[in-house]
Amino acid sequence: MKFKLNKLAFFLLAAIASLALFLSPSEAAKAAQLRYYALDVGQGDCSLFVLPGGETIVFDAGTRKNAKKTVNYLKSCGVRKIDLLVATHPHEDHIGGMKELLAKIPVKKIWDSGYNHGSKIQRDFYQTIKDKKIPFGRPKRGYSTKMGGVKLDVLAPAKTLKGTDSDANNNGLIVLVTYGEVSFLMMGDAQKEEQETIAPMPRAAVLKAAHHGARNGTDAVLLREVSPDIIILSYARGNSYGHPHKEVVSAVRKAGILRFDTADGPVKLRTDGKSVTFERKRVVK
Repeated sequence: MKFKLNKLAFFLLAAIASLALFLSPSEAAKAAQLRYYALDVGQGDCSLFVLPGGETIVFDAGTRKNAKKTVNYLKSCGVRKIDLLVATHPHEDHIGGMKELLAKIPVKKIWDSGYNHGSKIQRDFYQTIKDKKIPFGRPKRGYSTKMGGVKLDVLAPAKTLKGTDSDANNNGLIVLVTYGEVSFLMMGDAQKEEQETIAPMPRAAVLKAAHHGARNGTDAVLLREVSPDIIILSYARGNSYGHPHKEVVSAVRKAGILRFDTADGPVKLRTDGKSVTFERKRVVK
């Protein structure tokens, strides 16, 4: 069930939230709260969940160029191990930092989309997994599991899509992360073709926007179906793709959704399973 966000409460609790966001995983377990970070990795993607039980989940690892910065930030959040590492799809801006991450932080299990892109970065990623003997899975739609009091539902991929504008994007993992009444919809770079395989699209309090705020990832229809209170756009300011596209910016504004951009720095949220608070310097209008 989706909660209704009290925007005033967001601001009143921001100072308190800022303290809780810097708890170690063990301290977070005591507080029975989930912490979420959308990292600033430039033109790429990386998200961290610290679960109420202290477990950690990382979605993607950003670019190779910013890999050391990404790893250092994860460590600054108290991450000493990763219980689940999710590679949503094999593009460099999502798995370029995997080599550095796997070299610096122990990983217990990895999920991968299963789409063979054939790039050297993907081959190196697979070889490292093999060398380190890390348990590895390719979950499909319908798979569900629980970890640290949190439920993970895999919504896509359901089947292999071919002939789209980007088959790598459209065969990626889409995962719904739920703690209590609060859900986070992690979209990867899924475009319209993959999104259309999910009907209905689930509601979620927090939407990690698909494809860095591109028009082929987010529109008014998706926003109406998901009905998020918060949307997060991950991109580098001044990028060559023009992200976020003006159509997305306009749709988000018209829907009255609180928007946070990683181009302004890391996004930090926390929830007790009923409400969400944030610690952030700037809310995008």
